[in-house]
Amino acid sequence: MARWLADHDHEVEVFTVERLDEAGFRKESTLQDGILVHRLFYDVKAGDDPFRNLYDYPQVGEAFRELVLSRPFDLVHIISGYLLGKPVVDVAREISLPVVITLTEFWFMCARLNLIQATDQLCSGPERVEKCTRCLMEHKRRYRLPSQATPRLMDLFWSVFEHTPATSSMMLAVSARQAALRDTLDAVDLVICPSHYLIGKFAEFGYKTNRYLFVRQGLAAPNTSKPYHRPVNGHGLRLGYVGQIKTHKGVDLLVDAVIALLNEGEKITLDIWGTETESPAYVAALKRRSAHYPAIRWNGRYVGAEVWNVLADVDVLVVPSRWYENSPNSILEAFHMGIPVVVTNLGGMAELVGHEKSGLLFELNNAGDLRRQIKRLINEPGLLERLRAGVPPVKTIDEEMEEILGHYRQMLERVR
Repeated sequence: MARWLADHDHEVEVFTVERLDEAGFRKESTLQDGILVHRLFYDVKAGDDPFRNLYDYPQVGEAFRELVLSRPFDLVHIISGYLLGKPVVDVAREISLPVVITLTEFWFMCARLNLIQATDQLCSGPERVEKCTRCLMEHKRRYRLPSQATPRLMDLFWSVFEHTPATSSMMLAVSARQAALRDTLDAVDLVICPSHYLIGKFAEFGYKTNRYLFVRQGLAAPNTSKPYHRPVNGHGLRLGYVGQIKTHKGVDLLVDAVIALLNEGEKITLDIWGTETESPAYVAALKRRSAHYPAIRWNGRYVGAEVWNVLADVDVLVVPSRWYENSPNSILEAFHMGIPVVVTNLGGMAELVGHEKSGLLFELNNAGDLRRQIKRLINEPGLLERLRAGVPPVKTIDEEMEEILGHYRQMLERVR
């Protein structure tokens, strides 16, 4: 977005967090792609209140105030709000600087960001502060492991334990966070959401969504020509996965489904692309599970525009996430290549992929249902071709940014 704005004669500066594990506090300003980028380095665990530091670190606000008072800005556009949201919005409100925020996940209602509990279970939302407190405390092994092993017994334990001083203190901290971030988001001039599902989720929990707008993100695809998908006939179905390799992304469901199909003698391959160092134990377990299946290939990470070469050799992309997702770029990239997608019937994924139109949906956490949907692609005559024909057009970054610029202008006129 910053590069697009700069390329179209707008003046842009980027303010971001670079590291959270460095002693002290410093801001480093450098040019990148002709854009001035201000990076913050600090220790988020320092001081008396590490929990509050995650959403309201005082020196972040001071650094932002120093920047925006140094020269005139028309507006600030926050992406996500994670770490920066509250201090930046507080300063912007002090000096009457209009604020736009693009939500990309659930940071303003969930301290774990993506509504996945510490026990890896999907969360419906912050119905009770006690529920959120338990989730955060179960991040510690001494609570998490018993909750995973004997959930009913731990339900009884928490019904008593939540009245103890230690839990009450955490409950007050969680309640303060929820109130502060709700006020922050409700004070923003314009909230952009890349999915209708996201708007609905915030409306469900009482956020003021009258200033929320649906704007699907656009792709910065190659300008010269559309990337070419290389179909191969007679060599079996080629599945692909691109993205984070973590539990909440459900990669284990895909590996299990493909192993079952290979054991049935189906002609199929799976190429997995993604960084393998973010959750090494999870990756190692999956590699052990798939070690005797050469048709399952671990390819490591790719960078930026390499995604088009990755997808060129894929017949179907699979997105087996366990969390709601918002508007995954990987689905839009596959669609741009004319590739159908198999996704979890959940959140923004189900919104993007029409079942039996541009892809197939499978039941959350059900590797057997995922196997069944993939097997349909192999055995049902004409299904894959129909899905390819049903893949919708994808918005470009030019179209997205022209739409956002229009909203900028309307907001500035309203604010003035």
